[in-house]
Amino acid sequence: MVNRINLLRAAVEKRRKHLIQLLEENQVIKDTSKLRQWTLSELEHEWKCYRECKEKNIG
Repeated sequence: MVNRINLLRAAVEKRRKHLIQLLEENQVIKDTSKLRQWTLSELEHEWKCYRECKEKNIG
């Protein structure tokens, strides 16, 4: 059971780091130091909003 928790925790942290990197690379927000304080859900929401906005501007 503990091993599953560690795997889940590692997967969440890996996803968080990936989203932080994407948000930083695309300069989605000005103060990127705040990104490390956000939850995975907050990061995913911000990335989703950015992508939707970007798609609207393209089409």
